[in-house]
Amino acid sequence: MDKAKVTLHIFTSVDGKITGSYSKAKECKPASDLFKSIGFKDDHPDSFHFQGWIYGSTTAMEFTNHNTPILKKEVEAVPTGDFIINKGKNKYFIAFDRKGKLNWQDNKTAYANEEAYVIEVLTEQASDLYKAFLREKEIPYIIAGKEEIDIPMVLKKLSSIFGLKNLLLGGGGILNWSFLEAGLIDEISLIVAPAVDGDANDTALFNSSFTGGSRPIGFTLNSAKVLDGGTLWLRYSVNNNLVKEQNNE
Repeated sequence: MDKAKVTLHIFTSVDGKITGSYSKAKECKPASDLFKSIGFKDDHPDSFHFQGWIYGSTTAMEFTNHNTPILKKEVEAVPTGDFIINKGKNKYFIAFDRKGKLNWQDNKTAYANEEAYVIEVLTEQASDLYKAFLREKEIPYIIAGKEEIDIPMVLKKLSSIFGLKNLLLGGGGILNWSFLEAGLIDEISLIVAPAVDGDANDTALFNSSFTGGSRPIGFTLNSAKVLDGGTLWLRYSVNNNLVKEQNNE
């Protein structure tokens, strides 16, 4: 399959949480700075030079102020299939949004002072009213799956339509697990901050509750660096051959 390379590049606490107040500890600043520099900046010597950032709808809501979109009650017939515009941009924010609930105010967003054009990933459950909302905002969307998002189809379309060959996967934990379980993560880049907060409600790096299938998946450690302030940068490859064998059992 012609698809992009997917790197799970993410900032975590010592106990593997990707959200929480631990990030406010002063000890986390070097880790946070490194995470942003190599993941989102192109001028850092260790930059991944990602072309796009993939996030689930819960994480993406942080970029839309958690508001619900106000949709028109009636719209003209919306053409079936994908809505493709804004090709050839430098960076993309790719939002997995099954039913269509994100309230974008613009067709661009930003993180770490880096601007990215939005691409929405929908299923056939998304309403024509929401699709019309995206069209009005000049936000492209791709349809992948009837009720659940077909991740391989998404990666193929992102590659063939938008030319995206190098993508960041950034959460949340449910989306991370969905990619991992499907054998679609090529590398894991963990920036581990020397802090915790003890909150059981913090989001874990991986969460199998949506797919309903927890199981062991192994990694191979490729490098480990101790950096400023006790920050750890761990890079793993996923033993995807074993994942695929398990999927075929």
